[in-house]
Parts: sequence; structure tokens; C-alpha cells
Amino acid sequence: MFLDKALDEIGRKNKIVIGLDLTNDYVQISYCRLDQSMPDTVSLVMGEEQYNIPAVLCRKHQQEGQEEFWVIGKDALQTAKDGKGDLVEDLLLLVRNNTSAQVGDKEYTPRELMEIFFKKLLGFTAAYTGGMELAAIAMTLKSIEPDTCNLLREAGSSAAGSQCEIFFMSHQDCFFQYILHQPEEMWTQNVLLYDYQKDGIHSYELQMNRNSRPVVCLIEEENFPQMKMTDVSQMSDAQKQAFFTQLDNAFLEIVRNHCEGKFVSSAFLLGDHFTRDWCKDSLRYLCKGRRVFQGNNLFSKGACYGAREKVLPSTLSTTYVYLSDECLHANIGMNCNRGKEETYQPLLNAGTNWYDARRSIDLILAKDNTLELTITPVDGGQAKIARITLEGLHVRGNKTNRIGLSICMKNAETAEIEIADKGFGEFYPSSGRTWKESFVL
Repeated sequence: MFLDKALDEIGRKNKIVIGLDLTNDYVQISYCRLDQSMPDTVSLVMGEEQYNIPAVLCRKHQQEGQEEFWVIGKDALQTAKDGKGDLVEDLLLLVRNNTSAQVGDKEYTPRELMEIFFKKLLGFTAAYTGGMELAAIAMTLKSIEPDTCNLLREAGSSAAGSQCEIFFMSHQDCFFQYILHQPEEMWTQNVLLYDYQKDGIHSYELQMNRNSRPVVCLIEEENFPQMKMTDVSQMSDAQKQAFFTQLDNAFLEIVRNHCEGKFVSSAFLLGDHFTRDWCKDSLRYLCKGRRVFQGNNLFSKGACYGAREKVLPSTLSTTYVYLSDECLHANIGMNCNRGKEETYQPLLNAGTNWYDARRSIDLILAKDNTLELTITPVDGGQAKIARITLEGLHVRGNKTNRIGLSICMKNAETAEIEIADKGFGEFYPSSGRTWKESFVL
């Protein structure tokens, strides 16, 4: 027992998880060991907070017979600028549109390009992690689309190896995971996040219902395109001052609407557009009785926390659950006999993103050919039973009927089940039959 515990501790120290914040313009990488309290973020310059790695590839020009050589990020931009290679931009857009790219005399599919990009990213990260075993990667994108996720999962698995699990998280989920892993005094009440991008400000407000068990967490999101930053380089000093004052007043109104009549513990400002050139009265108001933080790597760190929770769940995962439109709002499981005792076998957990929700287990049928799955909402609804009858399957009654059950989600509300007769060794070979069912949560 002590040896197993020691080996487990060694395994935790030698494995890492990675959080990737993927955009069409840049990527951020945060990483941590399984036994590490806080993630670190890869910087382009050691000791500085240059976290945004340009999301570009460049294939260097080569002599006939030479192997391909690719570079990424700033090296890719410089190589292309020097005329020494062919640049590939808009990688995420190519993935979303499933569009190939012509690079020199060769065409590459988006999957091939992303596999190359991921391999280079992981090689870059290995300089920070010392080549420790990679347990999981969580990727976060502004919008989650199943086809995009499937392509990125395939490319990520090829780059990282089959032992590495691939997950996807929304920005809201990353915000939730990040906050949950901060000191509790920072989230005793609501928490605000303002993400300033080139198309304006996106706000997120985290709220918790502490009267529910588990604690149900919700995030309200708003967009403010009127806060889109304008190029001020050609403005006079007077014009700049007038524009910044207008911007400050507009943000002050947004902040007041989020804070008045509510209890807000803390607020986070993301993005390089939040500067002291204009953010004066609004920041002064926001700091009254609230802790305010500024940075730009919250999403990649939140993804890293989320990856670790997937691999090594803490008590936070069972105590708090975030319910978004993309998440399961119910637990799915079944009662099984283990020896003489009946136990609950969880299959899919509430709070899991539907596109990540999947599970496969083997079962032994003891009595009949009917399975009962229990669906238990965590937002106050009544539990219900979904019954699945395996038509045509003869149950022998001597525990020699083995089946394989696979469950996944078609969307956030519809579960799909596939069951296969696996037989029981040489004595009772498989019939090869399968059954498929779906049900609404």
C-alpha cells in the first residue's frame, strides 16, 4: 500500500497538463505539474509577460531532397519577412472552414497544418517542462463547434500521443475554473471579468447559488461593441483626450450597471487595451470595496486548471458545478450490484461540456435484458429513469452475459447510447448484435 502511494506521488510529479488559449491571431500556453498549485505561462521572453505567440506557421525554403523544416510564432514571421519561407496564417479559420492551404508546391489539409503547429508548440513548451509526460491538454476557443473540436482533437492527439487526453473548454468555463482555484475571499460574492478584444469588450459575471448542493454556478455574458478601440496614432492630443474621456465614461456606465445593487468581490481586466491613458474614473469606481486584477493569461490558466481537474479531480469538482448552455444539467448513472451490495455507477456528470461527455464501460447482465439509467438534474428538477431493452438478447441468468455500454451526448440535452453483446469468452461467443438508443435529459 505504501509503495503504491509512493509511486502515485512520483507519477504526479512527473506528469503535466497544458491549457491552450487558441485564437486566429495568437495562442497562449499555460502548464503545471499535477502536484503543482498554480500554472505557469510560457513567455516569448524569459522573465517578461509576453504570452501571445503568433498563430502562424512558416515552411522554410529547402533544397531538393531536404526534409521539411517548419517554424512558428515570431520566428515564422521573421523567416517569411526575410524571404526564406512560405507563411501560413489564419490557422483557426482554415480549421473552421475545413480549407486546405497551398504552401509552395504542396497542399496541406488543416489537420496536417494543426498537427505541425501543435508539435512545434509542445516542443517549445518542453524547454519549460523538462520533457515531463503530458497527461492532458485543454483547449479553449471563443466559440465551440463540434467539427472544429473533432479536427483539433485529431491533430492534438497525433502531436501529443495517444496517452494524452484532449479536452475543450469555453471561455466561460475557463473563467469558472480559474476563479474556483483562487483564494476563497476573492469569490465570496459575484465576480466580474471584462475581456477587451479588438471587437469591443466582452463581460462575464459569475454568480453562485450557495443554497444548492452541489453549489450551482452561472455566468451571465454581455457584449459591448461600442467599446471597440480606435487607432489614436493620428489624433491630436486634444482629440485623444476627448476620445479617452468618452471611452472612460462608457466603461464607467457598464461597470455601474454590473455593480449597483449587487455584491461583487472582485473583478478582472483582460487585454492590452486596458491602460491608464483612459481607464481612470471607471477603474476608481471599480476598486471601491472590490479587488481588481489586470492581465491577459486568465483563459489559458483556467484551461490548465480544468485539464488538471479532469485528470485528477479535487473536491471542488463535486462541490461546485458550472451550468452553461453547453453543459449537462443532470447526472447520468445506474445502480449496479457489486457482490451483494448495490452501488451507484456514474456515467456522465453534470457540468461536463456535452462535446466532451463520453464514457464506455463493460457490464454483466444478471437477471434480464433491461437496463435502467437514472437521470438526476442538479438544478432542482425531479429524477427520472430511462429504460433500455435489449430486444432479442437471451439472458442466461448465470452472469455470463457481458455487454459493452458507450454513452455520449448528441447535444446538451440528448444522450446517445450504444450497447454491444461482447459474449463471455470461448464458452459464449458474442452474437455481434448492437443496440442504439437516445433519450432527452
